[in-house]
Amino acid sequence: MGASSIGPSRRAYRRRVDTRRPAPYLSHHQLVMTGWLLRVCSPHALVTSAPRNDATPGGTTMTFPTTRRLLAAAAATAISALVLAGCAGSPTDTTAAGGEPQGLKVALSNGFVNGWRLTLIDKFETETAKLKESGVVSDYSVVNAPGENSATEQASQIRSLMLQNPDVLMVIPASSTALVPVVEEACAAGITVVIVDADMDTSCGIVVRNDYGQWGADSLQPALDAIGGTGDIILNRGVIGSQPDEAFYARQQEILADYPDVKVAAEVNGFCDAATAQKEIVAILGSMPPIAAVPGCIGGMGVVQAFQSAGRDIPVVVFDTDGKSLSFWKESGIDNGSFAALTDPGQIVAALYAAIAKLRGDEVPDEVVLPLVQVTQENLDYWVETLGTDEYAANAWDEETTDAAIAALLAGDDVAVPALP
Repeated sequence: MGASSIGPSRRAYRRRVDTRRPAPYLSHHQLVMTGWLLRVCSPHALVTSAPRNDATPGGTTMTFPTTRRLLAAAAATAISALVLAGCAGSPTDTTAAGGEPQGLKVALSNGFVNGWRLTLIDKFETETAKLKESGVVSDYSVVNAPGENSATEQASQIRSLMLQNPDVLMVIPASSTALVPVVEEACAAGITVVIVDADMDTSCGIVVRNDYGQWGADSLQPALDAIGGTGDIILNRGVIGSQPDEAFYARQQEILADYPDVKVAAEVNGFCDAATAQKEIVAILGSMPPIAAVPGCIGGMGVVQAFQSAGRDIPVVVFDTDGKSLSFWKESGIDNGSFAALTDPGQIVAALYAAIAKLRGDEVPDEVVLPLVQVTQENLDYWVETLGTDEYAANAWDEETTDAAIAALLAGDDVAVPALP
């Protein structure tokens, strides 16, 4: 889950060329220009494919045997030859007759790994494998940036992926600001770029994300409904001071202003983590009045355990959407209006089809904001039976539902949540 904000403003970014880079290496500007010319005039000249040597089923990874040093030596020759030739030759094979993209190379750059991201990656690999069977995709790869959510390392990774000449580059950024330059470079190289699970103030590409303000609403309103709009509650905050928590919390405050009979007895900093939430609740529970609900940033399993250890009635809580938490909810027999709400790892599938729609020539908004995942008592059994222990619930996006979401956004309408499979 990455940082996001509401209502971004798009500003052009002026790329700075590093003129101090020693020969014989290419500057970023030279790299982009060379890559662009080769993409337009000879899209397969630099790319070979080899079977993946990891455990990812069905995938292939694109390799680029030519080093930057060799590129530097060949850059002038390549550029001159291609320009003099006027980019003569046959069109690329990424669009079949009728405009449907075919043979696409898709790369995913991921800033860091956690359980939620692993579900997202699994959804991406499953869907691209299907598209490979149908010929829409020829190769796909997933690369996780080394280090601890390092934007610098991810930027280097993205530049390496650019050398592999993908048609689509999907980025789950470690930073929504530090990666703007490299995203703009990828766009300038003719690559369709999609930013996933984050906002980014860039002049190009598509942003596909959930709305953290809406997450704040979805994590509070069902609890207020369950307690009849009256009673004492504890707000379980996320990472206080972060951009997502600010949007999350601000929306909750707007909603609470309409509920004068609901009193916030305390706020805890649960960090969107069940174990931390349990510890924070235990520390204050002895001085609390009867608590009707603990809405906020998930952590419901830890909250329930804190109340159980204190021998107190279980309030309405917000569970995580992973299999372990949902199984705990069901096995505990909690049926008091508790629920689960979280950002959607399935958004990666919608992002993939948004990129395909863009390549097909369809109108796609610069920003595609999608609904979150919500689990209620009514569909709890489905998710418990469907999910593995560490797997997260995901909305079932496909090409049809993504196209419908894009049409709704262009019309100014609400986006419908895909039906359960």
